[in-house]
Amino acid sequence: MFAEPSSRRKSCGECVKAKRKCGMELPKCKRCQKKNIACGYPNNRASVHETVIPDLEFPWLDDLMRDSNILPWTGVLQPQLEMLSGTPQQNLAPYQNIPEYLIATDTQGTARSTMARAETEAALHRFKTWPDKWLKEGKAPFIHPRLYISGMPKPLQEAYAACAIYSTMTVDNSFIAFTVIETKANDLLQSPNQPSWTPLDLLAAIQSLLIFQFIRLFDGDIRQRALAEKSEPMLASWTEELKSRTQEEQQYTTFTAPSWRSWIFAESVRRTITMSIFLTGIYSLVKHGYCTSADAITANSFTAQRRFWDTNSALEWERARQTYPSYWVDKMNFDHILQHGKGTEIEDFGLVMMIMYKGQDTVDHWLAVSNAERSFVIDPHFQQTLQGELRMGDGSMSSSELI
Repeated sequence: MFAEPSSRRKSCGECVKAKRKCGMELPKCKRCQKKNIACGYPNNRASVHETVIPDLEFPWLDDLMRDSNILPWTGVLQPQLEMLSGTPQQNLAPYQNIPEYLIATDTQGTARSTMARAETEAALHRFKTWPDKWLKEGKAPFIHPRLYISGMPKPLQEAYAACAIYSTMTVDNSFIAFTVIETKANDLLQSPNQPSWTPLDLLAAIQSLLIFQFIRLFDGDIRQRALAEKSEPMLASWTEELKSRTQEEQQYTTFTAPSWRSWIFAESVRRTITMSIFLTGIYSLVKHGYCTSADAITANSFTAQRRFWDTNSALEWERARQTYPSYWVDKMNFDHILQHGKGTEIEDFGLVMMIMYKGQDTVDHWLAVSNAERSFVIDPHFQQTLQGELRMGDGSMSSSELI
């Protein structure tokens, strides 16, 4: 969590004041972290040449799919009994709702998740469009446009500005653009107000950091990817804190929420927590070929009906409650949606999660059968973009494999 001290950096203000030796770690030195006090340096933004960029290796999706240990998508929503044979029955419980293709175990018995290439590409494709969607439409699948109607928190303002800068980035101005984006991300991570954050402030901070992670993890710039990786422990820590501070609110559904505003907050919390864990898992899949967070993702629930998420007033929300099914997805069980729902009723967040748990082919077939008036999940030209931006290698894939 702490960056190594730089020989050029001076001690933080608190250590100087107390006349104590400063470890000069970032974002806070160990002494200030232990005492839970604000930590600031005379020049707290490290210059480009001061930041150590690790040598990174990325066995991208082409290599991952050649790995014999990666399980193919079978379309069956059952625990992988063959691999878990000999395991006591009570230990199978955490995996009951996880698709077969998501479960694997290593030699130490640690649960590892794997995923077929089409499902991974679908998720990455959606992630890369969400910052621009938020910029142009004022909303994202986990950021409700009416949640901060009384005033947008400063972290989200900075993230929005970063999206605007990123949208205009060219080869010629990329260094300047990334420098500004990096500064804004660092300011968020080093915010001195963290001890006084309310649950709403914490939610806004996590949403902002997710936007920065979308931009930096999957852009293709190796420096930004390295810095984003360093932010993952902070994202995980904030997410766990939000979970513990909003346990009651997370139970609110369209039937039990006392008001539209309380439901918006509850649904935003659910989606943001799920997105935080899911993003970390997807990136681990891309980088390492597996992740260990499938059961943590599966433990979450959310409302999939777009007519509720798209409401802009309490009146619209009340009318939706009286007219439409909410499509409550309990612990990522999408069976009732596939049986009774239509593609036009589910927005991006629900589609991405459905693809992960039901598979690309199943969702595409459902979209066609339900007469959904929307495009298929994968852009037929997306594979070329993904290869260029994630530097996946020379593997090729036919369009029939993508849609």
